[in-house]
Amino acid sequence: MARYLSRAELSCIAGKYIEMYYALFGISKNDPAPINPEQFANSVLGLNLKMLPLCSDGHILGLTVFQRCSFTATLEDGTKLVEVFMPRDIVIDSALAADRCTGCRNFTIAHEAAHQILADLFPNDYGKAVKCRGHIAYRERNGQPSWEEWQANTLAAELLMPTFLVNAEIKRAALCLPNGILYKSASDPNYERILEMAARIGVSWSAIRIRLQQIDRK
Repeated sequence: MARYLSRAELSCIAGKYIEMYYALFGISKNDPAPINPEQFANSVLGLNLKMLPLCSDGHILGLTVFQRCSFTATLEDGTKLVEVFMPRDIVIDSALAADRCTGCRNFTIAHEAAHQILADLFPNDYGKAVKCRGHIAYRERNGQPSWEEWQANTLAAELLMPTFLVNAEIKRAALCLPNGILYKSASDPNYERILEMAARIGVSWSAIRIRLQQIDRK
């Protein structure tokens, strides 16, 4: 059966991997810096990051490969593209290469890295959910929720936006967040500062908004 991890357990796992990353790149938690998910995937996890057109309609954002397998993508013009992937490949849809997609791209890389971390830590009971089709775990845009996808999303958020880093950014930006309410509106006095925070961390507005509300409830 699949392993069910709590948010606290996933936060603890993320903390250990962040420590590895910080040690590798000489970063101190006294002066925290965001994780570069591509560096993290390659240098800490030994993953091979590839960017390819995964589908014609953009519903597949990324995938993690656990065993050698082939993948067929249908391009906009109907062309069939067959790729062979190997274990420890993570593949990101090339549509996310655009600058405007930085937040989504970073979160997708972290999400796929999270799948690999969980598979490495729990090899006997990870990958049993329906969302893992064959030997590939997919990240789909607006896909049906599953426990493993929730775990990967939660671990990705903990890797990119650990509490200590977000708190340091809140202090740096002198944010005041009454009642944890965040409005995506230029009339909100925090709006521009939160956008700047999201850009520094390398995530989207929606990702940092959700994370700020989670931390506010702790």
